[in-house]
Amino acid sequence: MWAGGSYVLLRLEKDVLVRTGCLPGLGTEYDQLVVDERRSHPELLTGQSNLTRPPKTRWLLRALGAPRSARVYRAGGEPLGGEQALRPLMAKFPKLTSKVTLASDGELVQFANKSSVLAAVDFIVAMSSDVFMPSHGGNMARLIQGHRVYLGHKKSITPNKRAVFQLLKQAAAAEKSEGEVRSMMKRVHAQRMGQPEERGRKKGRDVIAFPVPECMCRRRLLRFLF
Repeated sequence: MWAGGSYVLLRLEKDVLVRTGCLPGLGTEYDQLVVDERRSHPELLTGQSNLTRPPKTRWLLRALGAPRSARVYRAGGEPLGGEQALRPLMAKFPKLTSKVTLASDGELVQFANKSSVLAAVDFIVAMSSDVFMPSHGGNMARLIQGHRVYLGHKKSITPNKRAVFQLLKQAAAAEKSEGEVRSMMKRVHAQRMGQPEERGRKKGRDVIAFPVPECMCRRRLLRFLF
């Protein structure tokens, strides 16, 4: 991934769609799969909308400065809907890849039934990226974000999903163009572009994702210890 410059990580599996509250936008059959999963596991869903994920993700990436030449690394397993789910992204980001397409022939065969090992591959790729932007705040995303702080504050961008949701609803009602929506998203995230952050007292933040000020890289703590 380093050989080709900047890259972005993304997941489009069913569990991500269930947890983020979005629909896949691939027709009634796939939308119903997500709806049924939410009904059977209501504890996983913190919010719900009828927004479709891949097209809106494309808008968000463009708004936050990802060029068309940027490569998108698809982490996790197969996306819900297969290749059809990837077409909206590939229309704007044709350099779409994954660990399967990057690996040499037969390299991953021995790990086919070892999901933890395959997740570790995604973890390594995420840790090595110039910018990390999680699709939702799961355990893996929090761990990667916090670990990147220890590596000299490698930039992590956390999208303001609540603000984006309201923005997209308003944009749909006002029939705004994709360019106008991207400009609005950029303004919303002006102060959320990966600047260093202490955990503070904000609800929902933990030491795993926000290790500052406990992080031992603080000079004051180092002087105390040594």
